[in-house]
Amino acid sequence: MSEQIAPTQAALVPAPLGSGLLPYGLPDPGAQPLLPSGRTVRIEAFRHVAIRVADLQVAECFYREFFGMEVVWRVRRAGEAWEYFPSDFDWDAGLRSGVFPQYVLLRNGPLALLLQFAGRGTVFVEPRLVHLSLRVTPETLLELRADVLVRGYAVAESNEHSFVFRDPFGITWHVTDRPAS
Repeated sequence: MSEQIAPTQAALVPAPLGSGLLPYGLPDPGAQPLLPSGRTVRIEAFRHVAIRVADLQVAECFYREFFGMEVVWRVRRAGEAWEYFPSDFDWDAGLRSGVFPQYVLLRNGPLALLLQFAGRGTVFVEPRLVHLSLRVTPETLLELRADVLVRGYAVAESNEHSFVFRDPFGITWHVTDRPAS
């Protein structure tokens, strides 16, 4: 008679009292990784989250009030240059004249939100999250850029200090070695 081997079962370990919980009440896994990475990628900072919105003014107001964020700038593309708007910009007059921001950057500490105007009345059939932006070391930037090219991922933009690519899951990443301004 052959002996049956029971499949490996997950250990049920209650989270220690007072431990920090992740979203959805997930337990904090602690310091030791389950599967260590095979390579070193030095991520220095999370630069910003870019979100497409149908109403830039309403979104700016919400994030300013909800997260206590400061408006760093409001900007629109004007030919080959960027046109910055003053702090006292009149949204109503801008909408009437057709001259209004396309982007708003808000910041509170390490969190920066880049709001991108998608157009009033936009029905979102693609994700509102435009891209995630990371700052890495210059060496890591070169390594990741090479990896992206070898894997054949779509590259939307590339220059000496940054590149933008789409991963296999449809997420667009902006990777740079420049600190946030």
